[in-house]
Amino acid sequence: MSETTRCFNCSKEVPLGVERCPVCGFSFLGGRIEAIKEATELNSQAQLLDSRGKCDESVPLYRKAVELYPEFVVAWYNLGIALGKLSRHKEAMEALGQAIALKQDFAAAYAARGDVRASAGDYDGAVSDYSMALELYPDYAQAYYKRALAWMEMEKTEEARQDLEDYLFYKPHDARARRRLERLKGGA
Repeated sequence: MSETTRCFNCSKEVPLGVERCPVCGFSFLGGRIEAIKEATELNSQAQLLDSRGKCDESVPLYRKAVELYPEFVVAWYNLGIALGKLSRHKEAMEALGQAIALKQDFAAAYAARGDVRASAGDYDGAVSDYSMALELYPDYAQAYYKRALAWMEMEKTEEARQDLEDYLFYKPHDARARRRLERLKGGA
């Protein structure tokens, strides 16, 4: 049995000694491995800070991680979420945009960018991002719910009602969503 390692980009098992990941094409050459390992460690430390509600402390670590490894999609995504939690909307949008540019089928990054846009009051943009997340991942229940909230802010009752029904298909026991749907059906 040959020895393997994990690709730093896609996390798939790859044989030791290969020059490129056979799954995602990531290059292991050019002396980048140590920088990538450091970036991975910084990302892990930052995630721990995020889990403790210390986004203001995690942001510099994520920034250093993406400086060391500019193709680190997950670190860009995490940076965008942390910046969004700090209401640094423009910076959050840029970080999430970078994650999307690197991985165009990253549904969660579109949804996170939708969250930032909604938080900034850009409900049209939020609907667009949630819609893209749903196009990429049609079973993304949370995106239906969040898009429904954005529709409600825009006073688009029929669209909100449809998204809440779709959300409740996946999460039938969510009483909060069910109450919102009943209010919409009642004309409130």
